[in-house]
Amino acid sequence: MALSKKSIRLVLLIICLQMPLFLFSQSEAIQRTIENLSETQEAAIDFSELIDELENIQNNPINLNSDQITLLYQLFLIDENQLENLQNYIRDNGSLLSVFELSAIEGFSQEKIDRLLPFVEVKPIVQFQFPTLKQLSQHGRHDLLMRYQRIPENQVGYSSAEDSINLNSFYLGNADKYYLKYKYSYSNKFQMGVTAEKDAGELFLKEPTSVAIQNEIDAYFNKGFDFASVHLFGQNLGIVKQLVIGDYQLLLGQGLTLWTGLSYGKSADAVQLKKFESFIKPNTSANENGFLRGAAVHFGQKNWSALVFFSKNQQDASVQIDENGNEYVSGLLNTGFHRTVSELRQKNAMNIQLYGGRLKYTFNNFALGFTAYTATFSKVIKTEIAPDNLYDFRGSSQSNFGLDYGFNFWKAHFYGEFAYNSDGGKAMLSGVNIPFLSRMQLTLFYRNYQAEYHNLYATALSENGTVTNERGFFAGTAIDLTKKIRLQAYTDFFSFPWLKYSQDAPSGGVEYRFQIFYELQRNTNFHFKFRYKQKNVNTTAVLSDANNFLIDQTKFNWQLQFNYALNDYFTFKNRIEIVQFNEEFSANSVGYMVYQDIAYRAPNQKFGSNTRLALFNTDTYASAIYAYENDVLYAFSIPAYAGQGWRFYQLIHYDISRNITFWIRYSLSYYPNQNTIGSGLDEISGQTKSEIKAQLRIKI
Repeated sequence: MALSKKSIRLVLLIICLQMPLFLFSQSEAIQRTIENLSETQEAAIDFSELIDELENIQNNPINLNSDQITLLYQLFLIDENQLENLQNYIRDNGSLLSVFELSAIEGFSQEKIDRLLPFVEVKPIVQFQFPTLKQLSQHGRHDLLMRYQRIPENQVGYSSAEDSINLNSFYLGNADKYYLKYKYSYSNKFQMGVTAEKDAGELFLKEPTSVAIQNEIDAYFNKGFDFASVHLFGQNLGIVKQLVIGDYQLLLGQGLTLWTGLSYGKSADAVQLKKFESFIKPNTSANENGFLRGAAVHFGQKNWSALVFFSKNQQDASVQIDENGNEYVSGLLNTGFHRTVSELRQKNAMNIQLYGGRLKYTFNNFALGFTAYTATFSKVIKTEIAPDNLYDFRGSSQSNFGLDYGFNFWKAHFYGEFAYNSDGGKAMLSGVNIPFLSRMQLTLFYRNYQAEYHNLYATALSENGTVTNERGFFAGTAIDLTKKIRLQAYTDFFSFPWLKYSQDAPSGGVEYRFQIFYELQRNTNFHFKFRYKQKNVNTTAVLSDANNFLIDQTKFNWQLQFNYALNDYFTFKNRIEIVQFNEEFSANSVGYMVYQDIAYRAPNQKFGSNTRLALFNTDTYASAIYAYENDVLYAFSIPAYAGQGWRFYQLIHYDISRNITFWIRYSLSYYPNQNTIGSGLDEISGQTKSEIKAQLRIKI
């Protein structure tokens, strides 16, 4: 890859000028958690929910004496063995008197306690008393966040004229993206909030000037934000554990029957697979599909709990008309984009109504839960029959039932879930976590999802991306070789009993991952990660006199990262990553990336910035490399480093006052060997693509 000396010197000069303004926009714990989870996620995931929860418990630390400590596991702040040891210690010795009492519990090193301190506290459990209006007014917190972002370069979708013959050849709105988030909270008892968003290319306040376009979209366009979400939420209210009105998520069991919130599959943590249900969560994400809208209440006492819920929400969908003139849905859409006439007409095309409930009983180290719900659709879902989608759901209603369990035997913890739907499809998963002494953990996990199992609201570990047509066995381990060296590794064998897209026969594959962390000193550490993945796919090579058949596709990842804290203010991160992609009958594709991060924490903690310079070279998009980037609060960036070039970003953070914070972020990608970037309506003519974000937060 040929980069001019002038270009490199220019970027280095920019970094040097910005070094005095370097600070983490989000806490180190939040950054590390998201980066860890993002490395093995092959689909785009909205991590804003996770960021919101982590930031929320920084403001309202979790009382280690309460039953909310399972949230620490859900947010990847402790592992299952640490959680169980903490619960057993409190049961045997009574409530903790100090956070530092954790040092007496097996599995909690001083480093782990230091990382937990921003998120936890210790205080007595007091009986709930409903606050007065005066208390709600005086002690409540108001949080307003406003964000603006834009790609400055001209994209094809914004340059086409409105009077074009093809009404879908341009974007209806401008290139600006707006985001607004307001939240009121009182301790951790009450919360109400509003989230609103307008994506780039969507209409906002100004209507198109073309009468023809106005006539096309009149029934679908309402002035203002394209998406808005509102909720009122309360928890820990005596016998009422949780209550929500408005938009919410349900996270139940092990995710096989009903789990609508953010869920993680395989991640850099090789042993943390079990889900700890949250029951009800308010919806704070800008993800426009998949959440519930209505009301839910969760109540109970020590050994039992019950939840009932109702939801009626709208879903983007592709609507067709059959030979009898009846409308039906040929596919559900989850992008949330409504930028063209076609996309806008698909907005909220179908109503989905859900109602159901859950019962759960716990006794000592045993838990059993039952979940049931019915979903009805305002339009029949009917996809065109093809070999790979023969078992897809078709109809206007469906019921799902699930039974989940968890229990301890010896030192091992067993858990699982069995699910069944009204079409006769079945699914199951079962796992066990086994601690060996205090230095080693072993996780085993088996899954079997029939091709006939359909569930729009299931989110469990899968290679397929959906909970259907898959079998698999996962084995992972985490070993503390010494106080400074930690090893994690896993193996996942998976198979697909029926056909799927790009695989015209039953197929399978395997994934291996190995990583080792070494802390040289308190301020210096490095890690090495290796990942191998092999699966069967249809051949893409053109072979004479040959039918389509499956071939092996393999991908290797090698990553080495070195982190060094010069002092309390400067931190340096260096990474090199290499990817090799192989496919039979095709040329190998290789890619590499090298980046340098520099961090500075100002002594007064009021201002700072994040900077990165990355060089990358990949033969094709198949060998693209994904890397987490620092971003403004509640946003996240995990771009694909693909092609040949370099990428630079600068994030500045400044506390204008105690209650007002400002962020600004600029990123730039340069591709010296390309004349265009992107495709379709997003195509840019030129060699550079940049983005600017500005965000203001006001807390009262």
